[in-house]
Amino acid sequence: MKNVYLLIFLATSLMILYYGRIDISQAPFSDIPDIQNYRLMAQASPGLDETVSRNFGYRILTPYIAGLIPFDIDTNFYILTIILSLIIPFVFFHFLKIYGLKDETSFYLILLFLAGRYSFGFPVWDFYDIHDLLTHILILLFLISMKKNNLILMALILFIGVFNRETILFLVPSALYYYVFILKDKKKSFSFILSIVPALIGLITVRSLIITESAVEKDIFYSFSKLHFDESNKLFSPATYYRIINTFIPLTLIPFVFWETTKKFFKDNIHFLILILTYYSSCFLAGDTERLIVPMFPVLFLLLGIIFEKFEFNGFKNRMVVLMLVIASIPHHIYFRFQLPSRDWKVVISLLTLAAVTFYFIKFKRGNQKCSR
Repeated sequence: MKNVYLLIFLATSLMILYYGRIDISQAPFSDIPDIQNYRLMAQASPGLDETVSRNFGYRILTPYIAGLIPFDIDTNFYILTIILSLIIPFVFFHFLKIYGLKDETSFYLILLFLAGRYSFGFPVWDFYDIHDLLTHILILLFLISMKKNNLILMALILFIGVFNRETILFLVPSALYYYVFILKDKKKSFSFILSIVPALIGLITVRSLIITESAVEKDIFYSFSKLHFDESNKLFSPATYYRIINTFIPLTLIPFVFWETTKKFFKDNIHFLILILTYYSSCFLAGDTERLIVPMFPVLFLLLGIIFEKFEFNGFKNRMVVLMLVIASIPHHIYFRFQLPSRDWKVVISLLTLAAVTFYFIKFKRGNQKCSR
């Protein structure tokens, strides 16, 4: 495919402009705890602010770097966001290629990814939560390294990741299963277990030595004693399950339309199923459901690519119809440059595009089956 990298760059740049950036001078954004804490951390760099809230205070990597750039804090965060936003589609394209997809399929999936409200749009718009973008890049690099059995790079990614956001360690169960039960390689399994150690040391160190919530004079294990999860009520809330579906709307139900292919994919790649279940479970431990679900995007899009290639979903008309429906699902009543009048509009558009894409693929599958008879 000619000029694919140029096309990815142009598409990414266009979507960055389309999404715009959060305006923290206006309510309710001016009161968001994430933004307040990360700005304090950046302002204190190269030192540390001891008044920031727990969890935020341990995600020091990107705020620390933002504080070192010689411009105002807000500009620094946005510069880093733009850089990472331009990097991630290229890393994602490489991931899809490494896992066996064709150039054309991979490029199309990149377009769907860029048009994803939460997969790409929200991290670009909310540029203070830059650690989301970096985590997604690290996840892709980790899965690429796992495919290549590069244990040293995997160890480095986990180590860097814990200083950015501790959820990078959710990759460990998936990778451990891959080495122990799929490769069945005792030597590599043991080496992978050893590769986790630096990340664990980094996690313990940062949570033991960094003081948060004005916890001066506290025990070095203070942060561990304060760990608690208070979102268990989400388990019984219908809104939680809507938001899970909402994360990848309108593409969410495509794997269920092609259930046999999906079932075979996860049967052959149980480690990917473990990865999905791990991140799925994490959404019941904290708020921001969509943001907690998004890190499973490499597996979802890889599965979509396999479905598209198997069923020859490669016609220009078919692909454009689905892409346009994905783009139509982007608008939100709170986020982005162009906003909807109310939440009701967002819900209606989301559900309509979800139904349209799902029924489009049901019809496509039936037509494909008739042609194969």
